[in-house]
Amino acid sequence: MSKTKNWLMDMEDEFYSKADKVIGGCECFGEFADAMKDDADKVEWTLDTHNGETFEGLLHEMWGEKWSKYA
Repeated sequence: MSKTKNWLMDMEDEFYSKADKVIGGCECFGEFADAMKDDADKVEWTLDTHNGETFEGLLHEMWGEKWSKYA
């Protein structure tokens, strides 16, 4: 793998690790989104924006997946 691809994959892993730690301590989606907004650049490159994927949509998906386990 190229150094660039390794770097991008490391950034993506860092984002998901942080999100996994942060999401459990948030009482609402807005709090989670605020906590993660500075890390958007770590995963925005993975989104298919031509098909409507957004960073906020990714966060909503993560939020729903996390809290659906407790419904």
